[in-house]
Amino acid sequence: MIKRDFYLNQLIEKRNSSKVKIITGIRRCGKSYLLSKLYKNYLLENGVKEDQIIIVEFDDEKWDSLLEKGKLRTYIEQAANDEKKQYYIFLDEIQLVENFVRAVNSLNKHENYDIYITGSNSKFLSKDINDEFKDRGTEINVRPLSFSEFYDAFEGDKRYALKTYLKFGGMPGLFEEKTELAKENYLDNLMKKVYIDDIKSNINTSLVSELSATVDALCSVTGNLTNALNMANYLATNRKISVNYQTIEKFFEGITNAFLFDQVKRYNIKGKEYLMTPSKFYCQDIGLRNVRINFREPNEGFLIENIVYNELKTRGYRVDVGFIEQRAKNKDDKMVYKQLEVDFIARISSKEYYIQIMDNKPEGSHLDNEYDALIKIPNSFKKIIVINHLFNSFYDENGILNISLEEFLLNKNSLDL
Repeated sequence: MIKRDFYLNQLIEKRNSSKVKIITGIRRCGKSYLLSKLYKNYLLENGVKEDQIIIVEFDDEKWDSLLEKGKLRTYIEQAANDEKKQYYIFLDEIQLVENFVRAVNSLNKHENYDIYITGSNSKFLSKDINDEFKDRGTEINVRPLSFSEFYDAFEGDKRYALKTYLKFGGMPGLFEEKTELAKENYLDNLMKKVYIDDIKSNINTSLVSELSATVDALCSVTGNLTNALNMANYLATNRKISVNYQTIEKFFEGITNAFLFDQVKRYNIKGKEYLMTPSKFYCQDIGLRNVRINFREPNEGFLIENIVYNELKTRGYRVDVGFIEQRAKNKDDKMVYKQLEVDFIARISSKEYYIQIMDNKPEGSHLDNEYDALIKIPNSFKKIIVINHLFNSFYDENGILNISLEEFLLNKNSLDL
């Protein structure tokens, strides 16, 4: 059994609250498993009877009779008709129900109904779904398996597990595929037949080849700054595809609403302001990204960067990419402004961390740049360098925590060592 304790604990904390629990996330990341397997088992182990849990899975044709307007409410109210009992209502793939927001809000008026919904296709992928429920819903966003979740279910040692994870990512369905070829085909089918189709429907576009090329390009430039205009130029130059930047912006919105990629803004650390463009895109699952570039990796540093970003988001951090501006002499001995990049700024509650990523510990100017950016940050928040190399973590003479990628991924408290 794959453990999803981070999300399970969120469900437990929100249990019996008056708000509808809205479970969102990229398709096939384990939302239904979390609810109908893990959370149901928790309820049964803690005194809830089987007849108090009502599960309706709308992607199963046996429930087709409930898809029409008004039928769902009638069924639930007949099945959960004892006002003295607390009922737990699980509605999976709720977006298939006609006028589902109104139906769910109507059911939620029953004080003894604790309602949980999941959904995944184009009607449910948009961030606007939460606006429909306003203050009557609370979102739990589920992501693909973190490395610690993956390793917990993996049969093999840590190094081999990490190597496998860096290649194939953390989609739970991979554990059902026994060969590397089967895993590759599984990921390829997800991208072609699930995600691209969902995004196409969500943004109502007929430009499928252009959309697909944009997804491929984002996979290729992961970790690089880009915007819609740059992407349009990239496609024109490298793929001979002509598409205007307004259409690319529409693609970006559909891709991020589908939880396939996260778009991360840049933050000026000294100026304390966000830049709207350019930004970086990180794929929510590294295996999905890798399959679109045929598992080529000319720069493993960007792959490691994506893995670290996903881990930070899984732990609940708000994440930006940062930079420091400083004056320095150029090759002509003139004073100019130079930007020093900080890979990630991670925030949670009142805590703030500045994080640099290294594929391996480099020598020379690149190492100097990584350290310079952290040293020049004008505050006392923690500075960290995550390195894809095995060693015992330590604090250097500048007070910077140096930690291995493996330890960072497996220790949920690694930022506070």
